[in-house]
Order: sequence, then structure tokens, then C-alpha cells
Amino acid sequence: MSVQSRTYAELDGLRAVAAIAVVGTHTAFWAGIYGEGVLGALTHRLEIGVAIFFVLSGFLLGRPWVSRALDSSASAPTRGSVRRYYRKRFFRIFPVYVLTVVAAMVLLPANRDEGVGVWVQNLTLVAHLGDPELPAGLTQMWSLTVEASFYLALPLIGWCLVRVGRGSLSRLMTALGALALLSIGWNIVSWGLDSGLSVALRAQLPSHLGWFVAGIALAALATDADSASPSTLTRRASRLAADRATCWIAAGAVLVLVATPLGGPVGLFQPDLDGALVRHVGYAVVSLLLVAPCVLAPRPTSWLAHPLARHLGHTSFALFCCHLIVIELIVPGLGLTQFEISWPLLLVLVLAISQAVSEVLYRVVERPANRLGHRRSSAAATTRATASTPHH
Repeated sequence: MSVQSRTYAELDGLRAVAAIAVVGTHTAFWAGIYGEGVLGALTHRLEIGVAIFFVLSGFLLGRPWVSRALDSSASAPTRGSVRRYYRKRFFRIFPVYVLTVVAAMVLLPANRDEGVGVWVQNLTLVAHLGDPELPAGLTQMWSLTVEASFYLALPLIGWCLVRVGRGSLSRLMTALGALALLSIGWNIVSWGLDSGLSVALRAQLPSHLGWFVAGIALAALATDADSASPSTLTRRASRLAADRATCWIAAGAVLVLVATPLGGPVGLFQPDLDGALVRHVGYAVVSLLLVAPCVLAPRPTSWLAHPLARHLGHTSFALFCCHLIVIELIVPGLGLTQFEISWPLLLVLVLAISQAVSEVLYRVVERPANRLGHRRSSAAATTRATASTPHH
């Protein structure tokens, strides 16, 4: 089995956990429990779901690139393969995303007076790059803008890693470490500025690149683990990951630490530089401790690999997209008062309704769009292969 064809079933379940965490933090805000001591702080820090998503993207999309970087005889990817990659990424996110934007702009009263410019900026996934205030029901999409920026930048990042790696795990990990430090440095500069430029810089990919890099580093270790002679670093990391109870307990401990005042204030308040760095590094560590056991010591029979957990992972993108619209509609629709709602009740209602909507989006929009993207990519590859075959 090739590195690219190997599947990690538990990652689907982990994606579902990340999506539920994002819904959990948003419903906690609407229920008004952010300020309620330890529980409020922990529910606010469930925003870590975004970091988990980014680490998973770094791992899954970075695997082909680290495979080339660790194979000194591998050839550079062709322009056609990069085009196929972009095509698949487009069909992966844009159909559901565009439908979500239209639904938010049409269904939510707060958005009905928005002009054409706001529509265009949000439909093209660039609104957050210029204005941190996104329309109602779409405020979570800042992270999708960052994700799309990573999609665009990955071929260049991957090309650099292939050039630097040249068959050496140590060189590759050094390069990834440099990218992680770049991300931390970008955060230091952006959070240290006292101007509108600070907000703009924080919205860019480099502010969150460290989380994607963490996933790519895991991909490098997983690829090396499948080699004939894994490195000492890989063997040690795999032994640590095999003790998943210790990894996950440590992840919980770090998350609690980040939920203390060290991670900045609870709520929609901006942390200071120290708090921002604690969250950035802390969320990376927690995500690594959660994901590493699933890729360095996978267990196909674990609860994360259960068919139900995997299905919830498959529908998690649609859940992420639609859940804020559901909140905006059901709170006034049921006569509930924001900040005076039972959080468990709101969480259950939003998850149930959003999951029902997600099932429709997944089956009617997302899955057919993915198939279309794969078919077009396969057809284009076949056409090029045919054209390059000598005719007799």
C-alpha cells in the first residue's frame, strides 16, 4: 500500500469531534455561560476545534508532499497534478459554502440590507481578509478563508519542502520547524502592533500556519514510520503515540491550562500578546496529542473509527457551515432569549437540527460535487496520458 493510498479511519471521527467542539463553543456563547467560572472558560476554549481541523488538513494534504520530500528519487509534481489538486479542493468546499452564504444572506434579517459588495466578498471567500466583521450566520467562515489560503499556498510550500528535504527526515523537520517559528514570529508582530494593521495581519494564513505545519510534521513521521528503517525520532514518537491514554490526558491538561488566565480573557475580548501566544502554542500541542495516536499508532477498532463516528466526520464540513444559521433562526423562532438559555438544551437542539441539515447538504450537494471534482480530474489525467502516448 502506498503512503497516499493508506487511510486513517480514526481521523474521520476526530473531524466530527472538532466540529462538535466548534458548535459547543458557539452555543455556549449564545447561552451566556462564557463568564461562568471554569465551565465557561472551558467552553470558550472549545474553539480549539478549528486548530484540530487545521492540523488534520496539514496531515492529509501534506502527505503527498512529504512523501516526495523523503524520497530522494521522486520527481517534481507536474502542472497537471497541481491543477487537479486545485480542482478537487474547489469542489470540496465551494458548493456547500456558496449555498450556506446564500442561505445566511437570504434567511437572516440582519443580512437583508447588505449590499452587492458584501455578497461578492463573502461568495468569493475573501470578506475576512478585508473586514473582520462578517455577516450574521457566517462569522465562523474566517477559518475557512484561512483554510482556503492554505490550499492555495500548499503547492509552493510543498515544492520548498521537497527541495529542502531531498530524502532526509532531519532536513525536512528542520524546515517545518522554521515555518512554525515563522508563524510564531508573525503572531508576535501582529499582536504587538496597536493599529488596524494588527487586525489585518492576524487574519492572514501565517498567523495560523503553525497548526497546519504541525499536521505536515505528523505526516512526515507517519511516512517515515512506513519506511524500512524509521528514524530514532519516529520510533520514539510512535512509542509515545501508542500510549494514547497518556496523550489524551496530557491534551486535556494542556487545554485546562490554556483555559486559565494565561490564555487570555474568556469571551469575545482580544487577548494580549502573551495570551495569544499561549493559545497558539497550546492549541497546537493539544491537537498534536489528539491526532498523533490516530496516525502513528492507529487502532481501526477504536470508537473514532466506528461507522457512525466516521459518517459524522463526513458530514462535519456541512455541520460547520450551517450551524450558526440554525442558531440565528431557532433562538428567536422558539422565543428564547440570548444569554438566558440552558446551554445543554441549546446544544442538543442545534446539533440535532444542524445534523439533519448537514445530511441533506452532504448527500445532495457535497458528495456529488466531490465526485464531479474527482471525475473531471481523472478525465483530464486520462486525456493527457492519451495525448502523450505515441500513435502507430
